[in-house]
Amino acid sequence: MKFSSVLFSSAALLATGVAAQAADLPSKKAAPVEYVRVCSTFGAGFFYIPGTDTCIRVGGRARFEYQYNQPYERANNLTGSRAVGRMFLDARTATEYGLLRAYVRYELHRRIGTLSSGTTNRIGQGFAGTSTDFTAAQTGVYLDRAFIQFGGLTAGRTQSAFEFYAGDLEFNGVTAGSSLGPTNLLSYTASFGGGFSATLSIEDGVERREAISDLTAGGFGAPAGGFGYAGYSGNSAPDVVAALNLTQGWGSAQLSGALHQIRMAGPAATGGYAPSTEYGFAVNAGVKINLPMLAAGDALYLQGTYAKGASTYVTSNAFGFGKALWGVGAFGGSAPDAVVVANGGAGNLELTTQWGLTAAMLHYWAPTVRQGLFASYVKTDFSNAASNAGAKYAPGIAANFNGNTFRDWDYYAIGTNLIWSPVKDLDIGVEVEYVRASGSYTLTQFKSDPTGKLVNKDDQIISRIRIQRDF
Repeated sequence: MKFSSVLFSSAALLATGVAAQAADLPSKKAAPVEYVRVCSTFGAGFFYIPGTDTCIRVGGRARFEYQYNQPYERANNLTGSRAVGRMFLDARTATEYGLLRAYVRYELHRRIGTLSSGTTNRIGQGFAGTSTDFTAAQTGVYLDRAFIQFGGLTAGRTQSAFEFYAGDLEFNGVTAGSSLGPTNLLSYTASFGGGFSATLSIEDGVERREAISDLTAGGFGAPAGGFGYAGYSGNSAPDVVAALNLTQGWGSAQLSGALHQIRMAGPAATGGYAPSTEYGFAVNAGVKINLPMLAAGDALYLQGTYAKGASTYVTSNAFGFGKALWGVGAFGGSAPDAVVVANGGAGNLELTTQWGLTAAMLHYWAPTVRQGLFASYVKTDFSNAASNAGAKYAPGIAANFNGNTFRDWDYYAIGTNLIWSPVKDLDIGVEVEYVRASGSYTLTQFKSDPTGKLVNKDDQIISRIRIQRDF
């Protein structure tokens, strides 16, 4: 017998013996591997959290925008850019009581030039960034959504129940109607079948506050030019919002209303006495009509909004009309919630009235090409008492006060955008808007070119490009 054969046979016998002995020893089974499973219950993108019956989706957005404004003076920025990063988590669980959902969405943005206007900062969206901020360059960290839904209950930070069409088809946001962004709220929605539902919502009124203008004699904080701005006092009541909604195959309709408290602390000049607390209100009616006979996805929006003492329910869009002072080119105005007019020791709160009409349409020229068209008209009316009290300050008001004389003003805006989506979740678009404002007064503009220009109206053209990727 060859030596190699003997060696091979011995090795085989040894291996067999070891295997037999190993089979007699106790062993511990490895834990089964639990792979991530797709959750199709709530749509695409969801998967089960291992070891639970909760489905979660992770997603986000990257957006770049570049804007050009019509020039007004050399000190103005004519161009600007914005980069936005968004991340969200959406966790859902089906329970015997209905859907249990938690949703969190964060945004980080860097704004430069015209897009660092501060409108977003003034309404509390995006403060204290992580990189250097300076004039015309701002970084923001922004909690866009953070809410819990359990059956019909919603608690947290999300869109106001008041809103219907909130600039949905626009890049810039120049149309009338509430588009303030998210707010802190506690709401309940009851569904009655047939697409009909009713919502009652308790919402944080602080982010809905507009300035209170003080025209009392020697008013608190009044500058040499005449008037000043007095602050709201401490918060003592939330905004109360109610909405009725009907959603069916043809589209949807909504009627909503809001109650807003106006409570002012007493100016030093009046010995600490404060005007009596007033309550403003807002009403919104909107309808969305689906137009599948034109193209899949086409829709028409019509909306009307009225507010008294609650300006941001009409003009809270990102363009900035909803703030205390605004300007279009060489012309400007104001939209405070109220004006304090002298009447004895404390004065009266004269509430400002605003109303607006909006129409918008979305049309798909092809599955990958869509166009938004929109138009709006807004009217601001002051009471006779506020206008008469403010008139004496008009001659001394410079352009940096934007002609805040508490006289009636209005504006209209039209615009369109065209978006190309060459692949799923990628948008490349351009938008152009025209805004024209006018008022029942004439301003002397000291910063205009030429200096000393007299105006009672002006207009502006705004253009913006956007590249956006959702995932």
